[in-house]
Amino acid sequence: MGGDGGPSTGTAELRDRMGAFARGEGDPRALVEAVRGAELLLPLLGEDAVWTADLEDIRWVFAFTGTREMHTFLQQKWEAAEPGELPAGLARFARYLAVDGEELLQEMLPAWVGRDRVPMGVVVDVTSDARAFLPPVSGIVPDAIALDRQPVAEGEGAAS
Repeated sequence: MGGDGGPSTGTAELRDRMGAFARGEGDPRALVEAVRGAELLLPLLGEDAVWTADLEDIRWVFAFTGTREMHTFLQQKWEAAEPGELPAGLARFARYLAVDGEELLQEMLPAWVGRDRVPMGVVVDVTSDARAFLPPVSGIVPDAIALDRQPVAEGEGAAS
């Protein structure tokens, strides 16, 4: 966050890029660069595990541009949860990691993919109309974990 309590320059630029993208005016490369230059908040669930969701064989890491956006997400999750499904402390406070977008994409995701053996992408401000999905493809994540750079197993791929 900026020294005055407002968003950092990188976070403000990311929000601007996300808004432009949501309006159909955005440049995908500029959006990815804005993510790399922003501070993102990753809510923690349980023992230092970041909050994720699996959808269509990809694990999505939830990242937020600010505490307000993260609180909206957590409030919606809390209201939709079954009794005992979420840690009781989540109703009172939320723990989170503040990370640099570059570090998240280039270091943290590869470590988690190596540990969990599941493709991982990032969704920024998932509860916002301007949410941004960053899939695990080259140009966003390192080629070693990019789905479009993985070898195709024998018998898979396009039909002849």
